[in-house]
Amino acid sequence: MKNLNVLLVEEEVITAMLIRRELRKIGYNVIDLATSGEEAVRIAKEDRPDLILMDITLAGEMDGIAAASEIKEDVDIPIVFVTGYQDKATKDRAAVTKPLGYFVKPLQIDQLKSLIDSHF
Repeated sequence: MKNLNVLLVEEEVITAMLIRRELRKIGYNVIDLATSGEEAVRIAKEDRPDLILMDITLAGEMDGIAAASEIKEDVDIPIVFVTGYQDKATKDRAAVTKPLGYFVKPLQIDQLKSLIDSHF
């Protein structure tokens, strides 16, 4: 689906810029960038993106999993975790939010595109 509106939630600004560039190359619209869980929740509720790419480690009090839980309670927006964590405890905690996907960095944009194309 072209013109998919994506909220990118990533604490590392350079990583966020690289991911945003790759998403734009494949035709997705990055509507905003959040660096904290609190900011992600606010933007998701206000702007209602089609998809959220969520890191787990974020600035602020709320990590990506807590932010995803709050977003899912209020607005059911599909979330894909993109993180450096691959341990079972983190994956199990993330799984409770019923994410659309879970990718370990570095993000393989072709894998993400395949996942998105199969759901939108």
